[in-house]
Amino acid sequence: MGLAYARPLEAVGALPLQLPFLSDPAALLGVADGVLLGFGSDIDPARYGGTSHPSMTPHSEPRDAFELELARLALAEGLPVLGICRGMQLLNVVRGGTLLADVAPHPGGDWERWALVRAAVLSGAEPPEHPGHSLSVKPGSRLAAALGSGERWVNSYHHQGVGRLGAGVEPVAWARDGVVEALELTGDTWVLGVQWELQESWRDDERMLGVFTAFAAAASRARARRQRPRAAV
Repeated sequence: MGLAYARPLEAVGALPLQLPFLSDPAALLGVADGVLLGFGSDIDPARYGGTSHPSMTPHSEPRDAFELELARLALAEGLPVLGICRGMQLLNVVRGGTLLADVAPHPGGDWERWALVRAAVLSGAEPPEHPGHSLSVKPGSRLAAALGSGERWVNSYHHQGVGRLGAGVEPVAWARDGVVEALELTGDTWVLGVQWELQESWRDDERMLGVFTAFAAAASRARARRQRPRAAV
């Protein structure tokens, strides 16, 4: 849902562009200064050596193939990447990690109410009350720099979670039951993934907009770096 992401990105001065599922995602890297990987259906467990689960949503082979390759190329290019919900899980998968098929009894999977949330975004109405949980953030992380210190309250619209961590993947936030709620990739490139629906939570807590601000700033730095003239040889 492009509108859900457009609002917070516009609010921090970024220009969001919704990308098509091209057969060659490399063609898009010259256009984008950063990549946002958003929510959606579950990733096919065959992509990470997992097995099916009764609670899984239908998989989209074209989307899985496109986004995994786009993420791989963006990381190789050093582009900033922000992953939200499925996007965070995809970051772990692209680095060789696995997912938990269902993290119940962790609260989530309230799909009827999630449909009302989506309808509210499209109509501009107030979203309904939704389930949530507290969040502990690792001090010194990119997430802590964006949100500030202290405990946060986030929504619970998800049923899968991060399993085995991929190469260079570092957890930086947790729910009280131990479910990983955010991760970062080691290295100098700004890469952050969050489990909750960040594109909704900034409407409840304006401090959440700090993540989009940090992402936009990282994208601006990436654009300046790529436009810098190369020294003559």
